[in-house]
Amino acid sequence: MMLEIKIVADGPFYFKGSFTYIDEQMTCRHMAGESLVFCRCGRTNRAPFCDQSHNSFFFNTHDQLERKYAVSGKLTNQEGGEVVVAAIQNGPMHISGAVSIVDDSGVTWRGTQVKLCRCGLSQIKPFCDGTHKKTNRLNQ
Repeated sequence: MMLEIKIVADGPFYFKGSFTYIDEQMTCRHMAGESLVFCRCGRTNRAPFCDQSHNSFFFNTHDQLERKYAVSGKLTNQEGGEVVVAAIQNGPMHISGAVSIVDDSGVTWRGTQVKLCRCGLSQIKPFCDGTHKKTNRLNQ
């Protein structure tokens, strides 16, 4: 089963599908065809969920779904396996498993592993570039 993520320009991530969600405290929730809306501006008061804080300041995403993007690391998952979404403490949203990300203009990125920016400061949004490690503006 593929996780579908819709990204709205200057707005949140909309996750839809069947996946296991692991929060920062390592609590697991199995989502079966449900939708969740995650913050990507880094200023929500309901972390990791969107509370529309992105509307209170100039948040410009300039999404780059057309770029080549690959995650290095230990976590791997093949197409067709279980999809796991992990909110990394003080870091990105790490997704392992079949995922499709589409923006407002229909540009699509597909893969089996991705880290999505949650601090709002990445230069390669929606992907994480590690900027959260240099700042204090993080989704906790």
